[in-house]
Amino acid sequence: MSGPRTTEVTATARASRRCTTCGCRLSRYNNDSICSGCNRSRTAAHPARPSVPAQVWSHQDVKDALLQRDFGRLCQLVRERGHLRQEDMALLTGLSQSFLSMLESGQRRLINIDRIIVLLDGLDAPADLTGPMLLPAQVMPALPLYAVS
Repeated sequence: MSGPRTTEVTATARASRRCTTCGCRLSRYNNDSICSGCNRSRTAAHPARPSVPAQVWSHQDVKDALLQRDFGRLCQLVRERGHLRQEDMALLTGLSQSFLSMLESGQRRLINIDRIIVLLDGLDAPADLTGPMLLPAQVMPALPLYAVS
């Protein structure tokens, strides 16, 4: 007689499980203490900030794209090697996802130096690969001044 009663107690206890955040009844398949809706809103409220893994910059094709100033190819390689989405790249760089898509496909080009600096700075490109564009002002060598007569 204790066998069926134990099953009833377990089923009752399982049915009364509630989400610790909103109090809704949890699915019997949910092993967490919060419901899927609260779990989604928690991750949406505090998304992890994406970043470019440092090892991305060690790939030769990434270095070549940077050396050739092929920013569309660079974005595509960084995204693929870093396992990032275009939305992540947009978050990092401040450039729109649609612009990054057009840049990667070759429909747009990045020629404005200010936007290039924003892109490279957002991707946390190493200064030794980018040249003087991302070096802090105090590290950049001063240009000699010439008198004009």
